[in-house]
Amino acid sequence: MIKGLYIHIPFCSIKCPYCDFYSVTIQDTDLYRKYVEALKKEIALYRGLEFQLETVYLGGGTPSLLDPFLIKDLLFFIKDQIGLYDNSEITIEVNPKTYKFEDFMILKASGINRVSIGNQSFQKKNLVVLGRDHNPEDGYKTIESCLKAGIENINLDLIYGIQNQSIEDLEKDLEIYTSLPMKHISAYLLTAYEDTQIGQLVKKGKYTLPDEETALEMFKLINLFLEKEGFKRYELSNWAREGYQCKHNMFYWTHIPFLGIGVSAWSYIDGKRTGNINNLNEYMRSVERGIKPVVYSETIDGLELKKERIFLGLRLRKGIPLSYVTGKDELISDLISEGYGFIENDRFVLTEKGLMIINQIIRQILSSKLE
Repeated sequence: MIKGLYIHIPFCSIKCPYCDFYSVTIQDTDLYRKYVEALKKEIALYRGLEFQLETVYLGGGTPSLLDPFLIKDLLFFIKDQIGLYDNSEITIEVNPKTYKFEDFMILKASGINRVSIGNQSFQKKNLVVLGRDHNPEDGYKTIESCLKAGIENINLDLIYGIQNQSIEDLEKDLEIYTSLPMKHISAYLLTAYEDTQIGQLVKKGKYTLPDEETALEMFKLINLFLEKEGFKRYELSNWAREGYQCKHNMFYWTHIPFLGIGVSAWSYIDGKRTGNINNLNEYMRSVERGIKPVVYSETIDGLELKKERIFLGLRLRKGIPLSYVTGKDELISDLISEGYGFIENDRFVLTEKGLMIINQIIRQILSSKLE
């Protein structure tokens, strides 16, 4: 039974130098309309599946480049074709400087009840280094408009580990973030993905990321600060007030079936992961011909499923059952003695120190045979 629906909107006004998601810098309202029609056609190709949709997530790219009436039209189509619960969590990612109060009113009328704002920082110097095309005031106005429209479940994105960012800079951002009536905060350590502009600059020695010790200090500050202000960490990069965890993202981390629609979107259904075409024009042509735009498929079962449950589960605050690492007693004991993890309720949980080298720990756990 499919519980979640992800919809990828690939359009952006600029390409952020740190972003490795599929996007195109095209501003063409006619193309946006045609793309939404293509999304509808792709959804129709999956009407034979069983749905009990509890979440819809519009991500990107920049979904807020689309006219809100297009979003409303798409959501009404989804309700008509595959159905939605009255209390379904419906999220849209929004960039500051795009939607205004009137736009949020339309979104609310369409059923959207959660907004994730790609704010990243309230300090202009950070926004400049990140290559963002908005300023701090745009962030404040977007939040105000969203709240005024009656959408109170808001996530704010924060990026840390930016070149020349000090601990004091980060603390200033945290003070601002927690002074606002947010329900959720996502804090991401800036990552130099190889195929991004920042990735190439780091490779050439022209962009400096924090060392491991500084990154850990920043993460500890974020965690301590947010927890003190009533935000509980439930995943590596996500903190929420009680009752406001992102249900859709939890589906990803706990292997709940979801369908991904749109160019480059991924799905996980019946133990199989599939991926769509990673090219806008090819995606549009495929859907127009009534062909599912899937170009990748992998069955996740047995040992592969166990491995996934380990590397996804370790991201979560609750960690993984000890049964997942049977036969790894010596390794787990060493990780605990070195301060990278602890046992809680028969589960192995990573500490802040462990989370900073999570990929290395996962490799250690998976490097030898699992029972």
